[in-house]
Amino acid sequence: MKKIFAFVAVLMLLTPALRAEQKKLTEKEALQMLEDCRAKVSALNQEISDLESKLNALTGESSELDRRIATLENEISEMKAEIAKYPLEYTVVKGDYLSKIAGMRYIYNNWKAWPRIYRANRNLIKDPNLIYPGWVLKIPHGIVTEIEVIPGDYLIKIAGFTWIYNNPKLWTRIYEANKDQIKDPDLIYPKQVLRIPR
Repeated sequence: MKKIFAFVAVLMLLTPALRAEQKKLTEKEALQMLEDCRAKVSALNQEISDLESKLNALTGESSELDRRIATLENEISEMKAEIAKYPLEYTVVKGDYLSKIAGMRYIYNNWKAWPRIYRANRNLIKDPNLIYPGWVLKIPHGIVTEIEVIPGDYLIKIAGFTWIYNNPKLWTRIYEANKDQIKDPDLIYPKQVLRIPR
């Protein structure tokens, strides 16, 4: 970059001299043109210096961002390895019940999350108090962004689920995000699919 600016500066210095020769400038005019060229070269050198400082600063920022990206990628890899421990299915054995399964360490480690297993397996489970050995249950994981309403649901109950907000008072978030299909917050209907804002 410096070489380009130096070349431009030389051209700028030579151009007035050539013009001076063609126009037969006086010595005073030629000296003034030369002084103007020197001032421009000095300004260009200062601009080069400023740009190099900015480039160095951006290079430093880029290096820091690269370090942060590498750290995040490492964290993502570790999280993926941890997530892989959590099964997507569970085979029921004698003595199991939904809250016991939900409380298992690599299921949810929280017995209160049993409704999540129930909701994911309603095609199989007719009564949440009755599950049978040999059944293979789906075990959903991850952040829920929508939920299908089932009989007995209401907004406060849904907001209170451990995998939704774990706080019944946040039911208004669900209501606000679904005003297009909920006219009265006290009335939601089975089969409605509600958005869960995060």
